[in-house]
Order: sequence, then C-alpha cells, then structure tokens
Amino acid sequence: MTSPFAVRTQRSGARFVATCRGEMDMTTCEQLFAAVLPGVTDTTTDRVTIDLADVTFLSASGLRTLLLLLCAAHHNGKSFSLHRTQPQVRRVLDLFGFTTFKAGLVWQATMSPDGHHN
Repeated sequence: MTSPFAVRTQRSGARFVATCRGEMDMTTCEQLFAAVLPGVTDTTTDRVTIDLADVTFLSASGLRTLLLLLCAAHHNGKSFSLHRTQPQVRRVLDLFGFTTFKAGLVWQATMSPDGHHN
C-alpha cells in the first residue's frame, strides 16, 4: 500500500517552502510541480526550499520534476534547496548527481532560447 502524496506550501518573507509527504513518482509529479512553480516564479521570493522529511520514495519521474524545478528556479534567479532528505531518497539524489547538479549549464543547453542544440 502506498502512502498518499501531499504538498503544503508557505511563504515566509522572501522564502518559499514546499513540505512534501508520501511517494514522489509519476502519478504525483504534476501535483508537486504545480504546487512549487508559483514560488519559483513569484518575484517576491528569492529562495525556494523543498522539505523532503516525509517523502518515502523518489522515482525517476520525481527526480526529473525536482531537476525541472531547480532549473526553473535558477532561470528565475532564485536559490533552490532540498532539506531533510530521508536516506532512501538521498541515495537516488546522489546516484544521479543531483547534489552537484549545475542548473545553469543544463538550462543553457536545453531550455534557454539562446542555448545551442546539437
């Protein structure tokens, strides 16, 4: 039995925090993206934080969504961080190099209108 996924968001000054609970997979990614994107595009915030303390599973789809949000935050001039990751989620992030990911380079290469495609 899987745990239901939920995202709670709050703004505190210039900081936007999304607290997630449950499994982050292909069935819940749109919910995560829709909840966090307003914080990424809000001109009054400068930091976006995702609290993963209660996330029990992270699939490739969940990882992709976090990468998209990271790139979008970078593009919008915001810092982006993940907090309180559980060991099983941290393993997935480390395996794919999320912790050393260079958002600006990927954004330029794949998303930016002035990026060069090969």
